[in-house]
Amino acid sequence: MSVISERTLTSILKDHSTIGRDRAFQEVQNKVRFSITCQKTVQDVLKNAMEGNFADYEEYIMMMKTSVLTDDIFLRIVRNSKECIHLLKPEFKGFVETILSLNWTEKSPEIREEFKGFLLELLVTHNKYARHGIDRLVSTWIPEENAAVNWPLGTPNEEIREKLNDVHEVLAKLVELIPMASSVIIRAIDTLFPYFKRSPHILSGYIHNIFWMLSYQPVFTEDILKIVLTRLLKVDVNAPRNEIEEAEDEEEMEDIFEMDDVREYRPDEMKNSLAESLDICLGKLFQFLEQTFTTNSTSSEQTFRSIMNVFETVILPAHNPHHIQFFIFYTMSLRPAFVQHFVSNLWAKVCNPNVAPAIRQVSIFYIASLMARAKFLPLELLRQMLKEFCGFAHQYISGYDSSRSDGSIRAHGVFFSICQAIFYVIAFRSRDLTSDKKSLMFLQSLHLSAIVTSPLNPLRVCLPPIATAFAGVTRAHQLTYCHTILERNARKKLATVYMSDVEMPEESLDTFFPFDPFLLKKSSKYIEKIYLKYQASEAEEKPVEEDEARRKRKDTIGDEDDFIAEKRVKVSSSDLAKSPEMQFGYSLSPGFHA
Repeated sequence: MSVISERTLTSILKDHSTIGRDRAFQEVQNKVRFSITCQKTVQDVLKNAMEGNFADYEEYIMMMKTSVLTDDIFLRIVRNSKECIHLLKPEFKGFVETILSLNWTEKSPEIREEFKGFLLELLVTHNKYARHGIDRLVSTWIPEENAAVNWPLGTPNEEIREKLNDVHEVLAKLVELIPMASSVIIRAIDTLFPYFKRSPHILSGYIHNIFWMLSYQPVFTEDILKIVLTRLLKVDVNAPRNEIEEAEDEEEMEDIFEMDDVREYRPDEMKNSLAESLDICLGKLFQFLEQTFTTNSTSSEQTFRSIMNVFETVILPAHNPHHIQFFIFYTMSLRPAFVQHFVSNLWAKVCNPNVAPAIRQVSIFYIASLMARAKFLPLELLRQMLKEFCGFAHQYISGYDSSRSDGSIRAHGVFFSICQAIFYVIAFRSRDLTSDKKSLMFLQSLHLSAIVTSPLNPLRVCLPPIATAFAGVTRAHQLTYCHTILERNARKKLATVYMSDVEMPEESLDTFFPFDPFLLKKSSKYIEKIYLKYQASEAEEKPVEEDEARRKRKDTIGDEDDFIAEKRVKVSSSDLAKSPEMQFGYSLSPGFHA
């Protein structure tokens, strides 16, 4: 047999049991070496290192990193280290960071108490280690990937809560003892925030700990909310409404065709993983807001100002978010004064020509959507804002010079957004705004005809469902007549399509409805009771011919309101699918069917 064959045979004959014995022998050696090393105190090891003998020092660090420490050895290391904290200067950074990385929260109550004392004394004495120590503390907030059962809906079970309580106790004391701790904690929370695609229990568990911290450190509210909303915004934009609906529809179809499939199913579980994360996390946020404003009345105004600052910094400039903005909707429902404050703040932006046009427009969309959807918004405020909208529009029209300016959306975007907001709110809240003679007199005082028939022709850029609904309401109550204008705009649009062969011949107003229907299941319990669904007024629901006898007067632009007025346009979902100019997705929908 050749030498090579012998070696090959020997290799084949060396089974796994031999390898296992070698590994077990090495572990025994390590334990023996560590036992010998542990016989020396931490103080001896550090003093030897200070004299240039680093063998025991390096050995001690290696053994702490690689060995499974018994409770007795763990406790001895902590106590030894606490006795010589004065020696743990920057040159022993590796030793300190190794101790701080030990998994002390899984140990017995006695060890946890000892470690807390050591940690506080260490970070107060040597604040150079504050950043690493606080990072290690905050990292314990992140649930393990396979620990979902211990974090139902992002809430820790009793055992984990007991361990986390020690972590929060240390953080609270650090803020009191170390002036710089606050900024270090905020930085750590931001830096260690889990990736937005992590499992729902990880994201929601981390946020649970964040709000837990705010319960004893409310001074962090604005900074923390900014971090949380920025991170949840990323989840939100990656879970668009159409994908959420598709996932739910697919699940329904699977349920129909897989009746024999036995599997665990929660009716309130979102089938889209990101939507599930967002649902649980928003529930945590709503719960925090509810507790903040129902239990703490002394600082509520300051807290709301912080919330408004975060909203205007993070959410207002965001492009078409889907659900995250409902945090401000829910906040306003908790105190009547918040609604007025919110509307006044945004209206001030709309009226300020120095604010970017995009922010002015999105501020209009938020105000209009709130006016349409909020059950808690007082009718007096609704009328007040309609009056402000119309006053702005009339003033703008009076200053418009067609010879010096074109009528494009680019040049008059804020004006067109104001006009569409007027049409939208009147159509959506028609029941409240036409309920009695006084309300009708108020609508008449807005002089809607002057807006509708202005040279800028705002109906031409208005979303078709809004224009149609507004035309129906105003005709039913003889406020103004829009159908002739709508028909004329439609003819012009069709002619332009024929000549230029493009789908969108007219400019379309970039519209955003921030408070479109809320699709998330669990957190919807906070929104349902304060959210208004569309209901057509009784006058709109009557057949058109019933009103013909009392509508003899001419249209406001001089044409007879007969044939066109009788043919009220009705927009269905199939129409929207077929007609390019009438397509708009979620957060671009006026919601007249929801």
